[in-house]
Amino acid sequence: MYRLESFGAAGAIVTNDAFPYQSTFRADDAAHAELIVVGLNQQVMLTELAQVRFEIETTVLELDDGLRLQTDRESRAELFSTYRNLMDGLIPDTHWKAANGWKMVTFDDMKPMARAMAAHVRGCYSGEGAVAVAIGNATTMAQIEAINVRGQFTEAYQAAFDEIMTAEPVA
Repeated sequence: MYRLESFGAAGAIVTNDAFPYQSTFRADDAAHAELIVVGLNQQVMLTELAQVRFEIETTVLELDDGLRLQTDRESRAELFSTYRNLMDGLIPDTHWKAANGWKMVTFDDMKPMARAMAAHVRGCYSGEGAVAVAIGNATTMAQIEAINVRGQFTEAYQAAFDEIMTAEPVA
């Protein structure tokens, strides 16, 4: 994390406790110096947040019945395409390859799979959005240090996912 090492006539001296780094920034006063450090940390945290979202977004999703769905973007596109083919009656059923084996699925089998996948993606972007707002709203180092990127992402993801999965399905 970037830290304000000191502030004086020479400017704001900023270090990083994760790797060897020291730089001097021009700052009008101590409050401006802190904003510089907050801004540096915000960029790092937003990058970390995007990595967390992508990791969760593209990791396997386990359904209540134990079926494990691949959630990489290609697998999601294939799932929604197959769902649409079943819904349109283009095929009556199909073999579906999950992360933990094969399953013959019909439209009725595929609908909860597609719903869970949609809820998963919604949760990922809801989680990223919520934490990005918290990071963007931080104006002090105390606020930056209070943000737990992965923890807050997980909470927001779960709330958005559960909201869909516990609601009555849309017809």
